Amino acid sequence: MKRYVPAKMALHSIRFIMVILAVAVTILSYIFFNNHNIIMWIIIGVCWGAVILYGVFFIPLYFKKTVYNISDTDIRKKTGMVFFSKQYMKVRSIQYVSTIITPFSKLTGLNFIIANAWGGRMVFCFLTRDEAMELSSHLDEMAKNNS
Repeated sequence: MKRYVPAKMALHSIRFIMVILAVAVTILSYIFFNNHNIIMWIIIGVCWGAVILYGVFFIPLYFKKTVYNISDTDIRKKTGMVFFSKQYMKVRSIQYVSTIITPFSKLTGLNFIIANAWGGRMVFCFLTRDEAMELSSHLDEMAKNNS
């Protein structure tokens, strides 16, 4: 059984994107709501509060609790932030596999694998580029063997 976990690079990338978006919202709220100080400070506070809450607590918890286990007969996914879920898929039911490799994926870790099966779908999020390519080829091979 092979075990995969989300890449820590993806966690840092998501945090960086969140901070960039919060800075943009701060600048835009300062430009457009400068005459309405209360609204401006509420928007800025809510935005940065969400960045801190998700960037420090929820998203790292998601990365810590997410595990993908692949064996020759089945695939198991355990994930969640506040509410946790488990998914299970038989390898013989896989119809096709989609691989999403993003630009600069070696730096960001934002790579995804989608395994489509009879009546279901399982998404593997935030894998390193090498793990995504390895998992994709492994699932493709298993899907071809089952056809």
